[in-house]
Amino acid sequence: MSNLSVEGKIKRIHDEQVISDRFKKREFVIETEEQYPQFLMFQLVQDKTNLVDAVKAGDKVEVFFNLRGREWQKDPSSEIKVFNTLDAWRIQKVEAMQAEAMPNAEPVAPAAPEDDLPF
Repeated sequence: MSNLSVEGKIKRIHDEQVISDRFKKREFVIETEEQYPQFLMFQLVQDKTNLVDAVKAGDKVEVFFNLRGREWQKDPSSEIKVFNTLDAWRIQKVEAMQAEAMPNAEPVAPAAPEDDLPF
């Protein structure tokens, strides 16, 4: 699944973690603004770890992400476990999106009533 998005407020931003010389990640948490708020942990990987630098705790954002899942089994006789991750690839402040949707437009003068026509 890809190209999903969700809005919420930034709750926590974690430090970057270097897992190996070829993989690094950074996690952050948002709280949704629903009747029953959800706390969602996202991860940013590789060259995307700095995307969260543009926001801070309390900012309302829209997070665009891919839902990923994988199976893991310790050994052939153990239970198969499933792990899900929310891989964020874009973070945008909601206020910025609203400002773009309503650019500063000049007020439009109302049309003259037909009774005021000069002929």
